[in-house]
Amino acid sequence: MINDPKMIFADEPTGALNRASSDEVMNELLSLNRDGTTIMCVTHDAKVAAKCSRVLYIVDGGIVGEKEMGHFDGGDRELRDRERELNNWLMEQGW
Repeated sequence: MINDPKMIFADEPTGALNRASSDEVMNELLSLNRDGTTIMCVTHDAKVAAKCSRVLYIVDGGIVGEKEMGHFDGGDRELRDRERELNNWLMEQGW
């Protein structure tokens, strides 16, 4: 982040982390995004994806679904609602 990048590619940025560390990493990425940095995040974690403003569901290298989630403001209740909404959508997509 030292060079103030315009875009960050994050491949499973929370993959091997415990929940507290995962939350710290995502909070930092969300802060960078609010400050204008574009974040492209790949994850298999629906909790992480629920914090993103846009989710693409990819199967065999092709986009099969797209969900606009809007910006995440950080509340626990909002996160639970977003997780529920995202999980329902993913199930409809065949996840």
